[in-house]
Amino acid sequence: MRMKLKNNNTKNKITFSIKNIKFNTKNFFIFLMSFSIVTIILGIVFYFLISSSDKEAVNTVVMNNFRIKSNYDYLRLLKDSIFKNIYNISLIWILGLSIIGVVGVIFLYFCEMFSIGFTIASIISTYKVKGLVGVLVYLIPSKICYVIVFFILSYFAIRISYKMIKLLFTKEEINIKRDMNKYFKVLLFSSIVMIGISMLEVFIDPILIKLFTNI
Repeated sequence: MRMKLKNNNTKNKITFSIKNIKFNTKNFFIFLMSFSIVTIILGIVFYFLISSSDKEAVNTVVMNNFRIKSNYDYLRLLKDSIFKNIYNISLIWILGLSIIGVVGVIFLYFCEMFSIGFTIASIISTYKVKGLVGVLVYLIPSKICYVIVFFILSYFAIRISYKMIKLLFTKEEINIKRDMNKYFKVLLFSSIVMIGISMLEVFIDPILIKLFTNI
């Protein structure tokens, strides 16, 4: 009996704690923006903490990525890019439907922003002053668009996951149908934009890379 009462008390405490967590749209937006900036900075700092041999290996990869091969296969690369981008947003979207979505999405978002910071640092290290132009080529237009979509989708995924948690633990009245309709629209919007981003990656980025390497 005591064990049962103790378990009930623990469950009640968890339920009470979750009920008192409010999802403030403005505050969370500010948090996610701040989190993005801090994580990108961490990625930049991490690059300068790795060994010289690791930096040389990374810089070699960067230089190879800024070379356009003569046998550039537009169709294959477009298919690969669309598959990769759709897979990434689908993973985020599906995580949002689970109670682990809050942690999972934030982790994937951290990895994406960290990677951007690390890449920015490696481009500047490889090309020195010229690397500032290389960073712009890397970010504009496809990467910036990708980050915006990733940000929007992550925001809604964490929001819907939070509501799933409240629905599961508190039995609170939540209009989940309305939220799911909006969430499906976010997925549709993200998918369409990601296809456009893939086209930018395959058809526009190589032109900018050629201009950059010829400077």
